[in-house]
Order: sequence, then C-alpha cells, then structure tokens
Amino acid sequence: MSVPVVPFEPHPWFRGGHAQTIVGRFLPGPRVRLPARYHEVDADAGDRLVILDSVPETWQPGDPSALMVHGLAGCARSPYVRRVAARLMRLGIRAVRMNLRGAGPGFGAARGIYHAGRTEDLRRVAEWLAHHARGSPIALIGFSLGANLVLKLAAEAAQAPLEGLDCVLAANPPLDLAACCRHIQRPENRIYDRNFVRLLHAEVRRLHHAFPELGMLDLSRASTLYDFDEYYTAPRNGFAGAADYYARSSAGPLIPQIEIPGLVVHAADDPFIPVEPFYRIRFPANLALELNSHGGHLGYFSRKRWGGDRRWLDARLAAWVAERWELVRADRGHLAGRAIPPRIDLGGQDHHATRPSQ
Repeated sequence: MSVPVVPFEPHPWFRGGHAQTIVGRFLPGPRVRLPARYHEVDADAGDRLVILDSVPETWQPGDPSALMVHGLAGCARSPYVRRVAARLMRLGIRAVRMNLRGAGPGFGAARGIYHAGRTEDLRRVAEWLAHHARGSPIALIGFSLGANLVLKLAAEAAQAPLEGLDCVLAANPPLDLAACCRHIQRPENRIYDRNFVRLLHAEVRRLHHAFPELGMLDLSRASTLYDFDEYYTAPRNGFAGAADYYARSSAGPLIPQIEIPGLVVHAADDPFIPVEPFYRIRFPANLALELNSHGGHLGYFSRKRWGGDRRWLDARLAAWVAERWELVRADRGHLAGRAIPPRIDLGGQDHHATRPSQ
C-alpha cells in the first residue's frame, strides 16, 4: 500500500520564498520529546564526531535506521532535524543525528571544521551505525549543506560501498556551490549572506579561543560567504581557494553516479539555492526529483495539514521512507493526516547518557 502524497501548497499568509524561509526557521511549534544517547565516533587527527542516537523501544537489529545530517550553522538539535527524527521514531526507525565536525554538542571534540564536501566524516558515522545495527537498511537524510553531503556520499558509495546503505533523501541541496554563492549575493538575498557570515565568524572565533594552537585568526577580509570560504574554509582544508573548494565539493556532477533509490526535494523560490542547476543535472531514474514552485529554504509551511501539522517537508520525508520500507501500517493515521499528539518536552533538550559510548 502506498502512502498518499499531499501536494505542497504554501500557506496564503506566507506564499513567497522569503516568507517561507523565515517562518520555517522562526515559527515556534511544540517541542517533541526525543530521547537520545550521546556517542562519539573517532575521526582523523584526534578529532571526534558527536552523534545523538534515538532508538524506538520496539526497534531491534534488522529494523530500519536513518543517519541525519544538518545544514550550515546548524547541529543535530536544529528544529528541522529534531522534528523529522521524531516522525521517524514514530515509524519505528532508529534515528541517528550527526553533528558535523565541531558543530553543536560536538564543539570541543574537534579542532577541524566541517565543510560541504567532507564525506569521510559521514562515512565513519555510517560505518559506526552499520556496526551497531547489523542487518538494518540505512537511509541517509540531509538538509541543505547536509543534503549535498549525503548525495555526494551516495554517489561515492557506488565505487566504495557502505554496508547497509539503502536509500538517500536530500532537502534543498546546494548542488552547485559556486552558483549558490552567486545567488545568495543578489541584493534581495544579501541579508542571508550576512547572517551566515556572522554565525560562521562566531563559530571559528570560539574554536580558536578553545584551541589556541590553531594560530592567529584574521577574518577582516571575510565579509561574504565567498570571502569566508576563500580565506578560511579553503586554506584550512587543503583547497587552492573557494573556487577549487566549490568545484571539488559540489554533489551536482556526481548525481548520475547514484545507484540507490532516493528523493530530492527543492523549491524554486529558495533564496539560498538557485533552481537552475536542478534543470541541468541528469537525475537517474532511481533518484526522484520533486521541484516545488514554493517552499523557500527548508520552509514548506503548508496551507493544508498533513500528519497533524503544516510542516509539509517533514511529512514528505517520513512518507517516502514509510513507503520504501513498507511501514505504512505502523503509522498510517499519522501519515494520512490524523493528528497524533506529540509528547511535549518542556526542556526542549535531548536526553543522553552521562558518559560517551564508543
């Protein structure tokens, strides 16, 4: 039995891409309870990757699992990641939320920084999950920068397979990083560029304060995202410059190599990520592309309720994996639109083990 898909229609109060993006980011909603265990996975150069592992009470090895990856300046506790993880939990899916290197709860565990092409970190966490979930099919689920990463890893897996990797889902992926950089510098989008730069400046200042051995920090020339990547991201990660970083890290050219099933969701009015690269890329038949006229960047605040609320993207991703893994009966009422009241977490925090598990 297939899951009926509710087409996205923007809420009449928030039709444009900017409105959708802002509402998606700032509109408060109920904080779902999401128990999780804290784990650390070894990376290179002594760095460690921090993950939050939420396991349904009924889950057992062989049941599905998902590795979830956040976007730029986000973390595993970002609201969009938490909401989708809660939906997966209700379907009986183990949800592992990864903090990219040094992000969120992972701050202090790594001297290195994450970037849009650092798939070796995702591979390590995917291998950790495969080891701890023997026989389980694994979905890679990424948002924004994390969506580029999961698609890039899915393409690389065609040549270097990952145990258990079953499917990939990507929401608003920046498939052409150079085009995204040009797009966000348009006059109507520069406010987002400045906001990201402000957040990144704060992140790296905090990092260099925590690890003085990283050396002196000069961000005086980094006033745009391109500048930040040119003067900080690229030299810190062995790229010749921002252009080289973008060319070697963009998932777009690798899309035709993806062999596993998957779903890519994007909105034509995304103020961060232009739609034109999606028309130029040849998507294989196994990788469905859903282009919406509206939705903004990870907004998708809908006119109609689906699964109990108006967060259309959350429901769409959950519906796709439910159909993929034949989990419709487990959560049919939720996916069909009958509300299941969420458990409220008054603290809004993840519950985790007091000691890291390796």
